[in-house]
Amino acid sequence: MDKLKVLIADDHYIVRLGLKILVDSFEDFKVVMEAENGQDVIDNIEIADYFILDLEMPVVNGIKALEFIKTHYPEKRVVLLTNSMNIPTLIQAKNLKPNGFLFKDGMHEEIKICLNELKKGNYYWGRNCRAFFERHESDIVDTEHLMDNLKELTKTEIKILFKISENLSTQEIAEALFNSPKTIDNHRTNIAKKLDISGYNNLQAIAIKNRSLIESLYQSVFK
Repeated sequence: MDKLKVLIADDHYIVRLGLKILVDSFEDFKVVMEAENGQDVIDNIEIADYFILDLEMPVVNGIKALEFIKTHYPEKRVVLLTNSMNIPTLIQAKNLKPNGFLFKDGMHEEIKICLNELKKGNYYWGRNCRAFFERHESDIVDTEHLMDNLKELTKTEIKILFKISENLSTQEIAEALFNSPKTIDNHRTNIAKKLDISGYNNLQAIAIKNRSLIESLYQSVFK
């Protein structure tokens, strides 16, 4: 029986080397390519059956590569690896339903179990990954609610929310966007209502706390 072909993508050489040695030692799997970024994965998608992707890579990250594979090659199986503790990033990854999800801490103990479960047609979440999602369940629910509500904002509101996340005052935002403070305050009220946030200061605090999520949204709209 031919071995199942695996592509490993990680921008750290030592991680790729360790995984290659490990996976090549498994009876049913063989590494056919190593990649440094998600674009290399997309460009060589047809040579492998299984993909082990780092979540955070240059050029094209693991989330974008996973999204491409799930859309165009749903029969292929993907394991995501991460050290990220960024809840919005992990939610995005989870929602794309990777076949396997492992935190890098401890992954060498579980990668064989993971690949064998995928071979059976099952999904596999590593122990540390499951523990993180359970430990942060409340924060994850709140963030998912925020992410859904952010979809309701207009482009102008996204721009103003981004400025709020930079901890700028109403006056500073008004000057930066060539608007009156009253106009900015009206926008703040509408933004808070759409995001289901009560209190002037609460909007500022939540925007600052979720700055990376808001910045990502801002860049996707105004890139």
